[in-house]
This record gives sequence, structure tokens and C-alpha cells, in this order.
Amino acid sequence: MEDPVSDKEDDSVKVIQECLDLFVQKDSICEASIFKTVKKYFNAGGTPEEVVSTLAENFQGIGNLARQLVLWLEYCGENRANIERLVEGHVKDLLQENFDPRKADTIFSEDGELPGWLGEMISYPTWRALFYSLADKHPDCIMLNYTIKLISDAGFTDEISSVSMASQQIDVFSRILKTSIATLLKFRGSNLDPIITDLTKLVCSSKHTYFYTVALLHQASKDRGTGYKLRFLFQELERRARTMGKDTCFISLTMCGAAAYPTIFQALTSMLTLNKNALNSGDVTTLYQLYSSSDPPPVAFLRLPQLFELLVDSLYSPVVKWRNTEHTDKYIFMLAYGVSVTEKWEGGNRRNVNTKRLEHTISAIQKTHKLAKLDDIQEWYCNIEAVLKFLKFPVVSMGILKYCSVVTMDGSYFKGVTDTVPLHLILIDEIASNHPLHHDTVFTFLKQLFQMSHEHLQELEQIEIRKMIIDRMVHLLCVGHAIPVIQYMRECLDNETADKSLIRHFAGEVMEVTTSPYSADFIAEFLPIAKNPDITSSLRNINESDSISQFIEYCNG
Repeated sequence: MEDPVSDKEDDSVKVIQECLDLFVQKDSICEASIFKTVKKYFNAGGTPEEVVSTLAENFQGIGNLARQLVLWLEYCGENRANIERLVEGHVKDLLQENFDPRKADTIFSEDGELPGWLGEMISYPTWRALFYSLADKHPDCIMLNYTIKLISDAGFTDEISSVSMASQQIDVFSRILKTSIATLLKFRGSNLDPIITDLTKLVCSSKHTYFYTVALLHQASKDRGTGYKLRFLFQELERRARTMGKDTCFISLTMCGAAAYPTIFQALTSMLTLNKNALNSGDVTTLYQLYSSSDPPPVAFLRLPQLFELLVDSLYSPVVKWRNTEHTDKYIFMLAYGVSVTEKWEGGNRRNVNTKRLEHTISAIQKTHKLAKLDDIQEWYCNIEAVLKFLKFPVVSMGILKYCSVVTMDGSYFKGVTDTVPLHLILIDEIASNHPLHHDTVFTFLKQLFQMSHEHLQELEQIEIRKMIIDRMVHLLCVGHAIPVIQYMRECLDNETADKSLIRHFAGEVMEVTTSPYSADFIAEFLPIAKNPDITSSLRNINESDSISQFIEYCNG
């Protein structure tokens, strides 16, 4: 028979030893839980002399030393804010280096309460940022999961949209999703990319969160007021998910109702799944036969961005060679039908199919497609009047933009250029002028062209080519894409990724085409360039009558 007195003594010895193991740790007397530990030690029969000597021997006063060092730095004249950033940065580095998720999970007390310092920490941006970083590194940590929920509950939902751990809790995820969508709907700037990038990372953290999001967006996109914005977000999330290696084909087709049309569903999935992502004449012929019939399927099935990109690429890229040109007209018909035909629906029934613009769109695509495949500059010049007219069609402008990007990104393109401004770049200007919705795509292309290496050319020739591209960016600025262009050139200045003469050329051109009043965003982005003496000193004169000096005076006034 076991002796209960003996068992109780063994338990007391064990508790005392556990407490002593804590007491011998460096600066254990400074721990927030020290009073509970000491009480537990005494209740188990520990002696006061031992606890006092153990705590005293292991006291080093690191916190006090740090506080004294801060006082010395202040005495030496260092700014208080700089000192705080220095100390906080060092503590963050130590925490990230030594963080142990198993130990962190032990902060939950036996009665389920959290320590008071955790609630205090999440009220500071510095420590919230630390929790976000740790949460991405340790997604299974219970303490961090709970902390992310506390941060969300405290009203900082907009900060945690990029934290993947937030997707593990449906209430937190829903709150972030709602906040992100509301932010996008209210956004009045020109650069949505950071917001959508963070949202994509969160949404694509699992199949469940992706399906939950797109189902919600699909339903909400039926709203007549904001529906088009939500459809854009749906398509942008889908595109970015594909670039991350996610196969979104089946979900997208199901959402648009293609599952109710088995023949169409089969044809589209065979081309659009991640491991295929290519058109084939058999499936395109199937779609052509259905959509050229007297009772065509809904046009929505042809408005998948992925299908649109594949059709444009096959019809306008000069490097894509056709094995069987007899199917060309079918490809053109499918592209034209998807972008020009409209339908009127009432109560789930289609009342009307409007094909009024279909023939004109087919004609425009046919003629510009032939020019792109011939890739003969003289033919383009001979047909320039018709081309400029066809560029009014958004689909044609996207096709010609595709053609121009393939041609100009060829390493030898500028070697043979003799014109002051090549025709291809003139077409890019025309596209930017006609289609504001293409500005992002045009700007992405111009940035790639600007960053492209031209090692086969002399250094001065390379400078002149980049000035020519900067002029295209300035034109893009003039037609409404100002802030992203200025932000990019400022990044080139700050990161020293472009010759200063190019930034100077940009600054001079911008001042030539702009005048007051200037927006707050414009001033915030361009003023650092204007004030940089290495850039603008040669553009200014002594009596300050130049445009740069007048701009700075306007900003200071």
C-alpha cells in the first residue's frame, strides 16, 4: 500500500526543485511571475534563506543597466526618439533570434488568463510588427495565434492582411477581408498593388480561404453599383493566384456557371488548367460552333482573363507561329465575341443578345493581326492611318501593345533604329492616350524596357535610348498616370539604379509639362527630386526664375 505522506513529500520536493530551476536563471527576480513562483515555493516548504540567496546571486540588473545607458545617451545629447528606436530594434532582433514557440505557449496561466504585458505590447506599432513577423515564421504557435486575434479585436485589422496566420481563424479572416475590400472600394489613388498583394497572400494561404473569398466576391459582384470593381478584384486575385502556382480554373468556371454547359466546361478546362494553359484548335472550334449558332451560350464564359490573354498572345505575338492558319478566323471570332457582344438578362433569363459591334471588332482584329504576323515596319507605315483608327478598340490596343512589347524587348531592336522616336513607341503613346485602363500595363512595359541592358551599344547611345523611354513615361504622366511614374523615378534616384543625367532629364521634362496648382501627392513625390542639388542644380539659375525654383517656392509657400 502506497504511503500518501511520502507521495506528498515527493511532490513538494519536485515543486521546490522546479522553482529553484527558475530562480537560478539570469535576472529571474525581474520576471513578472516571480511573486507567484515564490509563493508556490514557500507553500511547498522552501526556506526563505535559500530563495533570497539564489535570487541575489543570479541578479545582474541588465534592465537597470540598459536604463542607465539610455540616460547616458540622453546626457550626451542623443535624441530621445532615436534612442527608443535603437533599443526597440535591438530587443526585436533578440526576440526574433531566440523566440521559442513552445515556451511562448506556456504564458497561458492555469486559469487561462494572459499576462497583462501582452495587452500593453499590442498597443504599440513596433511590437505589433514583431508579432506579425514571428507569426509568419511560427504559424503553429498557440500564443501567436491568439495574439493575432487580440490585435484584430483591438481594431488593427488593416495591418494584418499580409499575415498568413490570420487565415486560420474564420472570424479574423472575415474581418480582414471585409476591411480590405472596403479599402479597395474607397481607394482614390493610382497604385492598388500593395493592397492587392497583401490580400492575395492572405487569400491564397489555403484552398478554403480562396474559395470562400471568390464565392463572396462573385455574389457581391452582382451589385449594380460596385459590382464591376469587385469583378476586377476577383479577376486580379485569380491572375495572381495562377502566378503563385495555384490552379484556379475549375473554381473560376464553376463560379461563372460554366458547369451547367458540359461541352463548354470540358473545352475550357482542357485549355485553361495550370498544367495546360494553351489553346488548341479542336477546343476553339468547339467553342466557335457553339457561339456562332442561333442560340449561343452566355458570353461570360469567354470573358475569363486567362482565355483573353491566350487569344491575344496567339493572334498578335510575332514569335507565335501558326501551324494551321485555317483556324485563324475562329480565334478572331472568339476574341471579338467576348469583348464586343452584350446581353440583357431579366430574372435569370436572357432577353437579348446584342451583336451590333461584333463585325467591326472582327474587322479591326483581322487587319491588325495580319500586320503583327508580317512584322514588316514598312507595312505598318503604309497602314498607319487605319492602325490609329483601330487603336480606339481596347482589344486591338492590347494586341498591338503585346506586339510592340515582344518586338522592342528583342536585344537587337534599338541597334537598327534610325528614327528619333520609333513607330512602336509612338503606338505605345497612342494606346496610353486612348485607354486609361491600360496605363498600368503600359507602365509595366516601359519599366521593363528602361531596365533592359543594351551592352552592344555605346554608353551615350544607351543614355539616349533611356531618355526616349523616359519621354514615353512623361507622356504617360500627362495622360493621368502621374504619381506611379514619379514614384518610380524617385526610387531610381534613391536606389541609384539610373544615371543622374536621366533623372535630371525627367525632372526638366516634368516641369515643362506641368504647372500649379500641384496636388499633395505630386509634391510629396516630386519635391525630393527637385531639391536634390545633384539633379537640379544645372536646371536652376541665380535669380530663381526657373521652373524648378518656382516649384520649390510654391511648395514652401
